[in-house]
Amino acid sequence: MKVSVSVIVKTFFIVLSAMSVSSCATMFSGFKADIFVDGDLDEPVTINSSAGEYKDVTLPTVVEVKRRQLNGQHIHISSEHYTFDDIVLEKSFNEWAILSALSYGTPLCIDLLTNAVSKPKYNQFYIIPLENMPAVDSLHNTVQKSVIPSSALDFATKNRLRAQYLSAKYPRHEINGTLDFGSNQADRLTSRFVDDILQRYHLERDCMCGDIFGDSYLMAKLEYHYRLNRKWDIGAMIAWGGSSEGYTDEYYMMDEQHKNDFSGIITTGDQNCRSFSFAPSVRYTWYEKGACRYYSRVALGAMRNHLDFTLKKWKNNDGNYYETYSSYISKEHIEETKWRMAYQISPIGVSVGAGPVRFVAELGYGCLGVCNVGIGFCF
Repeated sequence: MKVSVSVIVKTFFIVLSAMSVSSCATMFSGFKADIFVDGDLDEPVTINSSAGEYKDVTLPTVVEVKRRQLNGQHIHISSEHYTFDDIVLEKSFNEWAILSALSYGTPLCIDLLTNAVSKPKYNQFYIIPLENMPAVDSLHNTVQKSVIPSSALDFATKNRLRAQYLSAKYPRHEINGTLDFGSNQADRLTSRFVDDILQRYHLERDCMCGDIFGDSYLMAKLEYHYRLNRKWDIGAMIAWGGSSEGYTDEYYMMDEQHKNDFSGIITTGDQNCRSFSFAPSVRYTWYEKGACRYYSRVALGAMRNHLDFTLKKWKNNDGNYYETYSSYISKEHIEETKWRMAYQISPIGVSVGAGPVRFVAELGYGCLGVCNVGIGFCF
C-alpha cells in the first residue's frame, strides 16, 4: 500500500490543527467530576449533587458534580431512617491543565471557563449516620468524623461502579448507518484522473440521467462504537462511495471552429469510480443532556479508490441521434487502483433520541464528506 508523503503531511497538520484548538484538561477530564461515596448502611440513600439527584442508591456508589465552583460545593445525603452531614468538596490542581498551559491561547481559556484546571482534592468519602456518633462529640467534631475522606475503594471497584451507573443511563454499544454528502477526500484524486482523460480526448460533461454528483462521491457508512465511559467511545467504520458521470466530444466537434475537422466519429465516456474506506474511530462527548448528545470525532485508516473510465466510439449517421448511438465501433477501458490514507475529522456530531433508535448527524471533512446523516441503534 503506497501512501504519498503529501497525504501524510496533510493529515498530520489537520490533526495538529484540531488539537491546537482543543483543551487538554476539558477533553480528558470533562465538565463533571466523579465522587465515590461509601458507608456501612442497611438501606438505600438519596444523594443530591450539583449534577442532579440520585434516588434510592445503595453504597458504595458514584455520583457526579459539576466542575464549576467546585471549592465548597455541597453534596447532600438523606435516607428514610438516618441523617448525614453534607459532603463539602475542596479543590486541587488538575494536572491535565499543564498541557493547555504550555500551549496558551484557546486551550487554556477553555479550561479556565470550564474550570477543568481544578479537580476534587478528595474524590472518595466514607459517611457515618449522625445517630451513630457519640453524644459527647461537639458539632464541629461530628462534622469532621461523620464524613471521612477515604481511599478504600480500589481501581476495580471504581470501574465496576462507573459501569453500573453508566449502563443504567447510557447504552454501551452503538451501530449506525448514514448517507454522506459533499466533497470528500476521494474527489480530488478522481477529478485529476478524469480531467486528464477529458483533456486528451476533448470530452465535455454530457448531463446523462445516470449522473450522481459528477466527480463527487455519494457515500454510505456503517460503524460500530463501544462507549468506554461518559466521555470516550472507540470503534471502527467502513464506508463505500460511488461517482458516476457521462461525457462526450459531440459538442466540441460540432462547434464552428472544429466542425470541419469532424471525422464522422463521436467519442463518449462513462466514469464509474468507486471507493472503499476502513478507519478506526474515536469520539469524545463534550455535552449530553436528556435525549441530545454532542460529540467530536477523529478517525484514521485506509482508503482504496478504483478509478474507472470507459471510452466508446460511435459512427455519426447524418446527425440522427438514435442511429448514431446504435452504430458502435470500438471501446477502450481505462482503470487505476489507488490506495491512500483515509481520515475523518468531525468537530460537530449529534445523536438525538432517548430510546434504542437515534438520529445521528455530523459535520466535518474527510473520507465521509462534509455532512452525513442517518439512523443509529443503541443497546
